[in-house]
Amino acid sequence: MADVHDARSEAPASVGGEPVRAAPVGPAAAPSRPAAPARRGRCANHPGEAQVASCDACGRALCVACAVPVRGSVVGPECLAEVLPDVPEPAVPTRPRLWGRWVAGAGFAIVLAASILPWARYGDASGMFEAWELHWSLLTVAASLAGLVALFAFRRRRSDPVLEAGVVLALAALATVGALLHGRHPPPLSTAATPGWGLGLMGALVALVGAAATMLHALAPEE
Repeated sequence: MADVHDARSEAPASVGGEPVRAAPVGPAAAPSRPAAPARRGRCANHPGEAQVASCDACGRALCVACAVPVRGSVVGPECLAEVLPDVPEPAVPTRPRLWGRWVAGAGFAIVLAASILPWARYGDASGMFEAWELHWSLLTVAASLAGLVALFAFRRRRSDPVLEAGVVLALAALATVGALLHGRHPPPLSTAATPGWGLGLMGALVALVGAAATMLHALAPEE
């Protein structure tokens, strides 16, 4: 009897003469769970943190880290761009026009090149490089050398454009005054020589024009 009972229990059931296949045995599918609703009294961005305020722009719950005070109201980080206006970038002072600086530098260079030639006939300053002797030509060449150094220093280091133009203009004026005084009061027992002194005076005037143009541009209001 035990064998007959076991055989019947193992035989597949049939409906209308057709055997019914048993469904495969496997782990039951987990039922889908709805998303947990937002917890009241908690931050919308950080559910683990308690709510301390609500965003005045969108009403979202905010914790201490998310609450940003803006002009008497509290907003979240997502609404900051809507509440705060666009901050204009700070104005950067423009540098003087380069052509004025280049003209001034060219004038100073002409003066230094002219210092190789004689600045007078007879006596002092009548030889090569004697423009560096102690007379009015020394003021011209020394101011021109200082002008070139100043232009190079200002180019490497950003500073006030008016200050830059003022220094270059003062040195160009000194170079021009020195050249004029050398022509009017040459060294004793000599007269001014055109090759050196004339070229030096021309270079000083060129530097003065470039420095004046640089100063005018530095003082002009920005557009």
